[in-house]
Amino acid sequence: MQRIEDRRMEMKNITFGKSPGGILPFVGLLVFLTAVTSIEARQSTLQDRGVSKFPGFQTQQTTQQGGDARPTDLKIILGIPIEETINPEEYIVGPLDVFGIVIFGVSKDALTVPVSAEGSVLVPGVGELKVAGETLKRAKERILKAIKTVFKVGEPTMTLILPRTFIVTVLGSVRSPGPYVVPSTIRLDKVIAMANFNTQSVLPNQPQWTGDFSRRNVIIRHLGKPDRVVDLELFYSKGVRDQNPFLQEGDVVYVPARNIDQSSISVYGAVNQPSQYEYREYDSLWALIRMANGFTPNADPSTVEVSEFSLNAQNVAVRTVDVGPIARGEKPDIPVRDKSRILVRERIDRRRDFKVHVRGEIMFPGMYAITPDSTRLSDVVRRAGGFTEYAFLPAAEVERKQLTLAGNNIDLTTESMLNRRMNDQLVSPEEQAYYEMESRLRRGLVAVDFVKLFSENDRSADIMLEDGDVIYVPNSKKTVYVLGQVPKPGYAAFKEGASLDYYITQAGGYGEEAEQGETRIIKIKTREWKDPSDTIIEPGDTIWVPKETRYTFAYYMNVISQAAGFISVVLSMTVIIIQLTSNN
Repeated sequence: MQRIEDRRMEMKNITFGKSPGGILPFVGLLVFLTAVTSIEARQSTLQDRGVSKFPGFQTQQTTQQGGDARPTDLKIILGIPIEETINPEEYIVGPLDVFGIVIFGVSKDALTVPVSAEGSVLVPGVGELKVAGETLKRAKERILKAIKTVFKVGEPTMTLILPRTFIVTVLGSVRSPGPYVVPSTIRLDKVIAMANFNTQSVLPNQPQWTGDFSRRNVIIRHLGKPDRVVDLELFYSKGVRDQNPFLQEGDVVYVPARNIDQSSISVYGAVNQPSQYEYREYDSLWALIRMANGFTPNADPSTVEVSEFSLNAQNVAVRTVDVGPIARGEKPDIPVRDKSRILVRERIDRRRDFKVHVRGEIMFPGMYAITPDSTRLSDVVRRAGGFTEYAFLPAAEVERKQLTLAGNNIDLTTESMLNRRMNDQLVSPEEQAYYEMESRLRRGLVAVDFVKLFSENDRSADIMLEDGDVIYVPNSKKTVYVLGQVPKPGYAAFKEGASLDYYITQAGGYGEEAEQGETRIIKIKTREWKDPSDTIIEPGDTIWVPKETRYTFAYYMNVISQAAGFISVVLSMTVIIIQLTSNN
């Protein structure tokens, strides 16, 4: 497009008075500009599907500064995707490549020489040289040799300053098949990526793209040459460059769908990308493991298992291979057959970050490392500096992660359903509702008595800790909460040995509607509802004073009616029984 723009500017600068032929140059100019406009219109669609869609591509317009010998309005292209420095032995020269030539000792100015549409370069004073289709190295050698033949003095040099762009067609299992404008400096996989960009417009009547395309059987069709099948996975895993080649003008890339049902190999176990891979007839054991991104740190290369099935899948041959020497290059790789399975065993590393969390009224709370099956509760409390003076041991607890036998977190709803499935006790709706409530309130508390262990020194209460346990020692608030039918509900100061009446008095006594005989003590740790005569009030307990139930007149009438009905039924049954007895 830039070259077309430059040519149009040159034609606009023609001085008609100096042009031979009178009106003919003017007519020719109009014809040329009309053709340029038509070409630009036809190319607009391709430009939208070209390299400018790559992230980071932009253009920058610059203007001439004072003392700057460059032409004004020079358009500098920034961000054209180039994967690597061009290798002259690999790069193929084609039309619209632009070379820069300098002959030191003859001229200090660089000569810009493009490759024509016919594949030739016109070097002033030298002539026309056909270079399209040759490697960059060979083309440079021929051009420089020709220049040296003409210019006996000076030292010529040349370089590729602007790689060309051209059109290739991508077909098959891609998001947006069709023609694409691409630079000559990107490889096949990037062209396929362009056809899979979300920003590309999808051609009409195309089936829904699944995104699962073959990477091992991509076909490149070049005019006048046989189809070439390339394996991108070999480029990714082993760096085989010719399996991810640069493209040329007019190439057609066909990307087939990935079909692992037809031929495949499975690689599982301790590899970084376990999966089912397409099979090629040259596949080998170590190459496939590399294709799966190699071993994980815990892999055991010495016991890799290869299973190969017979054609009828009735027999399987299993062999164990030490891949270590193959990976080090000490032994040759081993071929594998279609539908084989490769299993890389994993060395079990039982070293894990076993730890417990200590919280609350402890001198040094935090995380503490433990040894499985050997660290006890008293060991961690001692390492944590013991309890503070505010610790309330009766309410201290150890909470443990609730896991299934397989080591997964327990889902309390599922666990409740499993436990109810074969029960012989939950027969009424009330029993089932109560069990459901208890199941939802289930916590992973460990049965441990801190008072017995640390105050009474009873070692039988010294439990073994497990990874993830949380040890919590609450603060002794020195308060008791009075709740319910009292004038001043709230916290009351704890008094050692004080009775229920003391705390009720602190709360303003019983209210007028209090049902004193049903008062209960809710224990801070167990949440049990205790009769005041059956327990000692401790710090953190809650005193519940219920409200006396008052029933309406309708309620009593309903009860009387039900009782009368019951009595009537009993009397009727009695009369019937007496009559039957007397008749006998």
